[in-house]
Amino acid sequence: MSNFLPVPTKKATPLPTFSSHLLSYISTHFRDAHPEAFKKDVESLIAMRKEWVEPKGEAHPEIVRGLMRYHAQLTFLATKFPSDISLNFTYHLPFPPTFSLSPDAPISLPSLTFERASVLFNIAALYASMAAAERRAEAEGIKRALGYLTAAAGVLEHLVKNLIPTLRTELSTPSAAGYDMTESFLGTIKEFVLAEAQECYWQQAVLQGTYKNSLIGKLSMKVSEYYKAALASMNGTDYPSSSFFPANWIAHITVKQMHFEAAAQYRLSQEDLEKSKYGEEIARLRVAEGLAKKGLDAGRKGVADAVVSDLKNLQGAVKSALERAVRDNDLVYVSPIPPANQLAPLVGVGMVKVSIPTEVLEPIAWLMGGGAGVGPLFSALVPYGVHLALSIYDDRKDTVVRELDGKREELDGVAASTLQSLNLPGSIQALERPVGLPPSLLKKAEEVDSAGGADRIKGLLSEVGRLARSNMQSLNEAMDILDQEATENENLLAREPHLQATRPPSHVANQPLIAMAGQYDATIKQAAGSDATVRSKWEEWAHLVEVLAGGEDTINDYVPSTGASSSSGYSSLPASVRPLRASLEELDDRIAHRARLVNEARNIAASDDIRPQVLQESSRLAHGGSGDVKTEWFEDMFHKSLEKYDRLKDELDAEGSKQEQLLEQIRGQNEAFLAERKDDPVVKERERRLQDMDLAYWKWREIVDNAEEGIKFYNSFADMLGQFKATCTQFLNSRRADVGQITAQFQNVSVSEPSQLSRQNHSPSLPVQYQPTPPPQQQSPPPRAPSPPRSFSLAHPSSTQWQSTTDFLPPPPPPPILRSGGIQTQPRSAPPPPADSTPRRVTRASAAAARGPIGDAEKNPYKKGTRREGGGVI
Repeated sequence: MSNFLPVPTKKATPLPTFSSHLLSYISTHFRDAHPEAFKKDVESLIAMRKEWVEPKGEAHPEIVRGLMRYHAQLTFLATKFPSDISLNFTYHLPFPPTFSLSPDAPISLPSLTFERASVLFNIAALYASMAAAERRAEAEGIKRALGYLTAAAGVLEHLVKNLIPTLRTELSTPSAAGYDMTESFLGTIKEFVLAEAQECYWQQAVLQGTYKNSLIGKLSMKVSEYYKAALASMNGTDYPSSSFFPANWIAHITVKQMHFEAAAQYRLSQEDLEKSKYGEEIARLRVAEGLAKKGLDAGRKGVADAVVSDLKNLQGAVKSALERAVRDNDLVYVSPIPPANQLAPLVGVGMVKVSIPTEVLEPIAWLMGGGAGVGPLFSALVPYGVHLALSIYDDRKDTVVRELDGKREELDGVAASTLQSLNLPGSIQALERPVGLPPSLLKKAEEVDSAGGADRIKGLLSEVGRLARSNMQSLNEAMDILDQEATENENLLAREPHLQATRPPSHVANQPLIAMAGQYDATIKQAAGSDATVRSKWEEWAHLVEVLAGGEDTINDYVPSTGASSSSGYSSLPASVRPLRASLEELDDRIAHRARLVNEARNIAASDDIRPQVLQESSRLAHGGSGDVKTEWFEDMFHKSLEKYDRLKDELDAEGSKQEQLLEQIRGQNEAFLAERKDDPVVKERERRLQDMDLAYWKWREIVDNAEEGIKFYNSFADMLGQFKATCTQFLNSRRADVGQITAQFQNVSVSEPSQLSRQNHSPSLPVQYQPTPPPQQQSPPPRAPSPPRSFSLAHPSSTQWQSTTDFLPPPPPPPILRSGGIQTQPRSAPPPPADSTPRRVTRASAAAARGPIGDAEKNPYKKGTRREGGGVI
């Protein structure tokens, strides 16, 4: 029977929808690829997974090579696809807890990185298991076992350094991928296989019989140091994993650590005997005897007979040597025996060199070089890095167009507000055309009517309301998931009260999620206030916009004619009217010119396709490399391609100073006009009505812009809420999986004898108990912005007293945009949710029962609504 332990693998769950999901993803996200062209590649990848990954892994070199082929294909696939393709990969834990509510709870994550990491873990586990199966009675068996163990350590080192940091960025919590994907657990397995590899060197030195006792002792001491490092790693501070190892594993590592430290002391005692250091010999033999006794005490917890037998043999040799040494020293040498702490320290000599297999270190190069026996799949698919680079460039050129359009709207808003303050052009239009409508007004009326008039605004505002209700419902559903977790946790603790010592309560575990939900809720309320402002503006101007869009006859009915009071026409107009009219026409030309510049920028952006250049550059730079395309490769190309927009930006920048000079000129000319004009009540009324029509045009444009911005905001916000809801679901699943892991902690503690724990310096520590944090002292709240209108939805619990860890959550939502007078402005940030009296998260049902009806039932405008309808949030 081998005295090495095999490392269990992670069992994979079959994915019956893998093939159809990949083809569907290609069809949806790769515009230049037809899924049928990659059907064979998908079938080959699925066949590899079914053959090598899904069956229970056997410790055989051909299985390891098959896993390496699949991992290489996954690595190449990662250059074409993002990690999250919305498909859950499910693996069971290597050490399922024996006594648990869910004894074999799997971990599911929508991550190709998680799939790669799980495959690498299985490769390392199979290497270690093949080493444990080798007969090490001769040199060849030791050599093969040593090669397997150094490869296993190399795979684990590559996993910890290269994949775990990437995987951690994709997780909502550090343990969401399972305890076996933490540095503590993987570090323990790595140190464990390094100890077994060093043991192979020690065994080889003993078999040869030509090495000095001092060297063999140092080799043995290094074995003990590796086992001691494994115990230290499983009790790491980041995420201790000692409670997840079976009791026999911890006992095995402890016995081995004691055994080889005792063997090292025994070897050095033999060297002391050769050097006639009889006192030091006895001191080291006594240390070795004590270590062997501790090891045998720890070996009572399921350690293999071969391991215990080896230690007993060593104990017998030490006991025999100690009796002889004491007898000889008492009768002959009478040398003083130093205490153990005065002995020369024993430092181990390591012979193990970690070896990362080329198939793991450079999988794409190995795949493309033909080492795998099959070429890379999906090679004809455009790399994901290219798609990402193209999306970055598209975003940058869209940003340029948006900035140009924003500058145009700002200048148009300044022009409109200036003319409104001067009562232009209505004041001169009333004099110039006593009967009929000015051509400029008819042109604006035609523009409004052709764009949909009042019906367009009604449709946009209706869509804004629908999206707002949908967003509120999504947030409510996410909070319901947290409610479900809290309810399940309360029921669990009621059934299993002993879990309260190690399982954090829901209001502590979900702190970051509740804090983010509070931010989202505050943003929705702020957006509702902005929507209400836009609706109020529309209600104020709806009548005039409908008149403006009603056609020439409707406008004529609204605008009175002055008749005979101005029958002389242009001949009786003041002399200052003509230059003022010329300046107003020039201002109209400037506004039209800016619109043409923005339209030209949009046309350039529509035809601005740098895809061929990006593909050519990516092929050149990725040739012979890893196949991974980096977006930073294309920065110079992006900068050069965006130069085509510089002329438009310069022209629009120059428009600002030109318009300012023109507006100053119009102010002076208007003062001269007012000084010469004679007041006429009929003319004044016509002037006011014409000015109303001009203002209605600008308000129509402003409300349309506001509504379109609202739709864009709610669409982008819906994606964030969808991601937040998925995070809440992942949190719920991880808490369910943690039930079994926490129960395993008590299993390991219950089988540990207090006397043994006190005797073992490196035994696993008990699970850290949860200590509730006292609530912080109340502080005076900072000044807050005015509260938005109240909506008919139950208030979310406060999280202002909790520390937010937003690194594991979706990004916070952008504030909604509200324009006033055609000038884009940024609203103040949403106020934080009100402080609650307790950090315990209250479920919606209990909150509704405690609060009762909202306001007066007769006056509450939302009394007929429900929470699911999201009433009151626009």
